[in-house]
Amino acid sequence: MEQNLAERLYSQAVALDKEGKSEEAADLYRQSGDLFQSQAEKTKSYKAFYNAGISFYKLGEMVRALQNLKACLHAERRFIPAHLLVAQIYQWDGNDEKTEIYLQNVLKIDETQKSALGGLAMFYYEKNRFPESLQMLERYLTLYPNNPQLKILKTEVLAKQGNFKQSATLLKEMVTKDQGFISFNQTIEKAWQEEDAVARKSFQQIQVKAKKKLKEFKAKLNLAEENPENFSPPDPQEALDLSLLYLFNGDPEKAVQYLVYAQKLKDSENS
Repeated sequence: MEQNLAERLYSQAVALDKEGKSEEAADLYRQSGDLFQSQAEKTKSYKAFYNAGISFYKLGEMVRALQNLKACLHAERRFIPAHLLVAQIYQWDGNDEKTEIYLQNVLKIDETQKSALGGLAMFYYEKNRFPESLQMLERYLTLYPNNPQLKILKTEVLAKQGNFKQSATLLKEMVTKDQGFISFNQTIEKAWQEEDAVARKSFQQIQVKAKKKLKEFKAKLNLAEENPENFSPPDPQEALDLSLLYLFNGDPEKAVQYLVYAQKLKDSENS
């Protein structure tokens, strides 16, 4: 009788979900999950809790979403989609420690998992943890070589560590050989449409920062050109930021020019 009730509640939740009634569906998923759990129906319980978590997530009820997703993981700790969604929620909440933990959890289950590798590459970049970012980028691009955003990010990470020449070489190679750059503006919109939600949010944040850097760079460059005695030209890092901006806005030729300019500035500083 109780088992029939659990099945019935789960079926009702599925029907409500299809009608867009996420709130009613979430409650029924949760109830069915509790019943399945009490019956030691492990597979059915973790799926019910996961669906409840997704429904609450859609409603913006992140606390309840996390409760259900963690109940899902308690029933099946190797269920990767739940780890990824928990990481995404913690990222939006600004909880860096938990974001990293849950993405790393995924790689412990599957070291080739695309979303976790891409998400951690972007996460470490944002936190200025460049060696770790580069490690994730290399792992990602070895397995999934056709992501232009992460190829771009690799050039940036190399340059951030002072390796401008290798960065410029990689960038020039991409511009001349990589078919992804032929239709870059279309590609940039599609790159994160699979399951890379964590990476996508980081990428959007980088775009915002790059646009801000553009204004600062141009203002400083104009002042240096108009009055070189009183104003110094931009430094290599500022030129590098501008290079990244042009890449993210679909102009790889200007990106290469500013990366080369950054190298010249760096060489002049060291001479």
